[in-house]
Amino acid sequence: MRRICGLVAAVLLVVASVSLALGQSNGEKKRQSEDVARTVSVLDHIWLDAAHNRDTGTMAWLFSSDFVEVHPDGEIVTGQQQMDQVKAPDHELVELHPDNIQVRYTSSDVAVLTDTTTIRDKSGTKFNGLYRVIRVFVKQGGRWRAAGAGISPIASE
Repeated sequence: MRRICGLVAAVLLVVASVSLALGQSNGEKKRQSEDVARTVSVLDHIWLDAAHNRDTGTMAWLFSSDFVEVHPDGEIVTGQQQMDQVKAPDHELVELHPDNIQVRYTSSDVAVLTDTTTIRDKSGTKFNGLYRVIRVFVKQGGRWRAAGAGISPIASE
């Protein structure tokens, strides 16, 4: 009888310990997810500030080596092509800022967010208006980098 009581007590102790450990694990995961969300939200602003200010050095620091972006006309550009476009004399941005940033997915090495970005190009030809943007960040070499984006115009009402 003593053995059974001891065995039951041991099993209860193990179950309680596992439950407690899982609870701490979920809390830790939630905290890490919130940290990732804050980090990529800041990086979203850094990305657009760099593009607006024609700061290709910051863009090169931020972009992963295999970065791609899909533009509203379907054009797919690499990170280098993106930086070349930002530096082009005929591509002067008057306004570029994100709103309504929402982190949609996070893991330990991938984050996806959406935002609405207002883009006003001085020429008004290539980009001009409000766009829905999806941005993907990946953790490489211990830091978060922009891996890609897709831009779609939001129709005027």
